[in-house]
Amino acid sequence: MKRTLHILPSLLFVVAVLVAATACSKSEDDSAERWRTANDAAFAAVKRDASYTELKSPGNEGSVYYKELKKGTGTKPILFTSTVSLYARGWFVADYPDNKYIRQGTFFQSWLEADGVPFTTVVSNVGVIPSGFSAYTLTKGVRVALQYMHEGDKWEVWVPYTLGLGENEGSVFRSVMPSATATRIPAYATLVFEIEVVGVHS
Repeated sequence: MKRTLHILPSLLFVVAVLVAATACSKSEDDSAERWRTANDAAFAAVKRDASYTELKSPGNEGSVYYKELKKGTGTKPILFTSTVSLYARGWFVADYPDNKYIRQGTFFQSWLEADGVPFTTVVSNVGVIPSGFSAYTLTKGVRVALQYMHEGDKWEVWVPYTLGLGENEGSVFRSVMPSATATRIPAYATLVFEIEVVGVHS
């Protein structure tokens, strides 16, 4: 009997921990589902907006939608193998429940003219994790858009999760360029980028 009484508090503690863990997991699942729903709704609204134009990805992974903010004077086409110089910034389209850092309109990445020289990269490397790092420079969706742009163009580009970081949480460099500072991006995130191409080198 005494042995049973000694064991009982331990069992109650284990049960309490399991109940708390289950409740926490359910709360996290609910937050993730609300996040995904809000992101999908924002992207669906842009698809219906006549001021945005659809660009389909070559790999049939979905489409991005863009709005022209400034038309450049360049005529050289940007290819998958081209080297380009650009400025970019990206922001979230929704609030992540109970997260004060992931809010609608919050910039998760920014590198503008005031910050210094433009970011120069081969288009094929956009949306790829550089060797030796664990974060992305931009996204595959930006890579799709770049191949329709010309020097001097400035676009707002909406990227669905299928052309972003996908169904898993990931990170992007805060300053676009590979560095030690990155921002966490939740799974199923619709991302918006403002891209300005300032040079096409090959």
